[in-house]
Amino acid sequence: MQSSAAPATPATPAIPSQTTVLRPAPKPPAPRARARRIAKRTAKVLVLSALGYAVVWLFAFLGMLGVHAWASAHTAGGSGETVAGMKHFKQVDDRVYRGSAPGNAGYQELAAMGVGTVVDLRAEHMSAEDIARPTQAGLDLVRLPIRDGQTPTPAQVDEFLRTVQASDGPVYVHCGAGVGRTGSMSAAYMMRTGEAGSAEAAKQTLAVGPPSVEQVYYVLSGDSDSNEQPPIIIQIISRILDAPRRMKATML
Repeated sequence: MQSSAAPATPATPAIPSQTTVLRPAPKPPAPRARARRIAKRTAKVLVLSALGYAVVWLFAFLGMLGVHAWASAHTAGGSGETVAGMKHFKQVDDRVYRGSAPGNAGYQELAAMGVGTVVDLRAEHMSAEDIARPTQAGLDLVRLPIRDGQTPTPAQVDEFLRTVQASDGPVYVHCGAGVGRTGSMSAAYMMRTGEAGSAEAAKQTLAVGPPSVEQVYYVLSGDSDSNEQPPIIIQIISRILDAPRRMKATML
């Protein structure tokens, strides 16, 4: 009698371990470490921005300086001369002279030349003594304040034209250095009287010294009918590029 063997039970496959390893959550960065990282990033952005500004400013400055040198070499009288302490002294026409701010000797010289009126374009703070100097020399004084690096309004140009027409003698117009604001007003005068077009007026302005970007734009965009101030974007760009010069002038 044969005995039958029991069927073999299939082996149960091994089940891999499902053990979950719990790790502690990463700690948030310490406030001091986070502050240091932010400070480093901020410093990096500031340094790169300063370098970018310096490069753009240098190109703009050298470009304006080169144009000034060219215009001065190709314009009669160049950048003008120094007369009784007045720098960049030039004759615009038989009715108008231009230059830098006079001192006592300068006002006396203007009176001796037969100048009847002084037009002061400075917007800076001035003492009562400074304001009284032209009249003490026997000259009429008209003030049309324009901020450094900026341009005259249409109303100021109209007032300047009326002043020239009403003056008993020639008019002397000046700002501080006798470059930018004086150049803008002189250029507007030449264009409005038909003595020069915008290109020639710009060359005359650049010949005396490097003005601001908005002052160059102002002259180039003017004509015999009107002289409008530059668009706000031109003014912003100009004042950003002109900031170092204006800061230096303020500290002097």
